[in-house]
Order: sequence, then structure tokens, then C-alpha cells
Amino acid sequence: MSKWTCSEPYNTAYLEQTDQGLQVAPCCVADTQPYDHAVGLYDQPSLASVREQFEAGTVPDVCNYCVLNEKNGVPSRRQTCQEPVVNTVKNLEIHLGNYCNLKCVICRNRWSSAWRKDAQAMGLKTYDNFKFDPDSITADLNTVQWLHFNGGEPLFTDVHLDILARIPNPQQCSVYYNTNGTIKVKDSVFEVWSKFKLVKLVFSIDDVGDRFNYQRTNADWKQVEANMFWYRDVAPVNMMFGINRTISKLNEHHRTELDAWFAQCFPTNRLGDPNEFSEQLASGPCSLDSPVFDDYITRLDKLRQVSV
Repeated sequence: MSKWTCSEPYNTAYLEQTDQGLQVAPCCVADTQPYDHAVGLYDQPSLASVREQFEAGTVPDVCNYCVLNEKNGVPSRRQTCQEPVVNTVKNLEIHLGNYCNLKCVICRNRWSSAWRKDAQAMGLKTYDNFKFDPDSITADLNTVQWLHFNGGEPLFTDVHLDILARIPNPQQCSVYYNTNGTIKVKDSVFEVWSKFKLVKLVFSIDDVGDRFNYQRTNADWKQVEANMFWYRDVAPVNMMFGINRTISKLNEHHRTELDAWFAQCFPTNRLGDPNEFSEQLASGPCSLDSPVFDDYITRLDKLRQVSV
């Protein structure tokens, strides 16, 4: 690229409900800003400001996460999601809430309701449980061609189904989930998904075996692995899969083991289409450059009465 730019602010919007009200960003990895209910989704002042900064040749502060990934040699959202600019919201990303059945070590209560008790005990910031309100969507859903759900655990509640029911042309829309792999959906959900152009489940897998069990607290590797194989074997033919690895101090020296598992056990769907393998850097106490990691893990292990 001749300058640091990105197509996301021109094509995409991310919505997240917080204790401070509805927030908006140009994508799910960018920093959020308060939503202005006086204007529509594409015309949000914070999104317009990002576009103006790109056009002026400056890097917006809200894009710091992509800057960090690229600095560390990890493909960023900006680099992997470039597409022609359409100047409308064709890609809609929604944080469905913090309801989750896991309390992953790399996570926090903001993203997982299961973390609340531990966060209180450690003196960390806590959050009330919350779900996204589908009525807060002000975009023209006729233009949405790609819909992304994250959480929390998107399959832990039915909010995603409420939103899917509002898509007027499902045959033109692809749906993308980040899921922890612990939940097997009912046949009725498969029926809904079969109406869409494509549905992709991307499983959050950072490691294998006992290390997975430690890092993804409350999950069991053997069961999650079995669930992934089950989805691959029984899901509608319009479904594809992938894994997303968050790189942290917990797994930085064991990445080749997950690489090998993926290549051997989960390279394609049952029709032979290649599965996706993406990764990103952890933020917070478990990040690669965290100065508080050892103390944080010692306190957390003592609280949870576990050891690596």
C-alpha cells in the first residue's frame, strides 16, 4: 500500500453494548467510541473521523491493535480483510454480550460473565451481565452481506437467532461466529443456518490437551475436539470452519503442537474445503510483553487452586 489505510471504516461497523451504553467502531478489533443516536450507523461521527484520518494519511488511534500485530509480524485485521470500498455497511459485527460458560485465563469479566467472581476476588474491574439489544441496530439490513458474532459466547444465548431472523435476504449473507466450541446447537439452529449463503464457525483454540484445559478454564479439550468433529460431520453443507489462536505468554512456546494438530485433524470440512487458521496477539496481563504476567498467574492459580 502506498499509505496506511483500510477498507473497514468504509464497509464495516462494529456494535457493542457496555455499561456506558452502545458503542461503535470500524471493526471488532478497533477501539470503540460512544454511539450517536442522532445519526445512522454509517454516518457515526467516530467512523467518519477514522475515514478522514485515513484520507489525510494518518493512522487513527483506534487502530492501535492492528499496528501492534503488524509490528510483531502477526497478520492484522487491516491486512487480511481488505476489499473494494462500497461506502455503506455491508459488513456488520456485533458483540452479543458477556454471557459465557468459560473463564479463560487470557480473558476478563468484560468479555465473560463467568469471570465475575474471580475478578472481584482479585480486585479487578467487574461488569454486570449484559446482552446485546437487537432493536439497537439502525443499519439497513438489506445491505448486509457479512455478519459477524462474538461475545462472550455467541451460542450461549439466543440473541444471535433474533438478529438472524431480521436479515431480509439470508441467501445473500454470510455469517461468521467466534465460538469456544463447548456448545452443540439444536437441529433448529442448523435449519436457520442452512438458509444463509455461508455460515462459518471459528473455534477459539489456543493450545491442545492439558494446556488447553488450563488456558480455557471450564472447558475440556477432548470434549471440545469431539464437538468440532461433530460439527464438521453433521452440519449443513453451507458451513465452513476454522480456528483462531490468541498468542500469549501461555502458549508462545507451544504453537507448533497446535499447528500439527490442525494439519492432521482439522484441515478441511467434510467436503474438502480448507478450514481457516487465523491468530492474533493477546492483550492485558498475558500479553507477550506483559510486565505483570508472573504475579498475575501466581495470584490467579492460587485463587483457582490450580497449577500449570
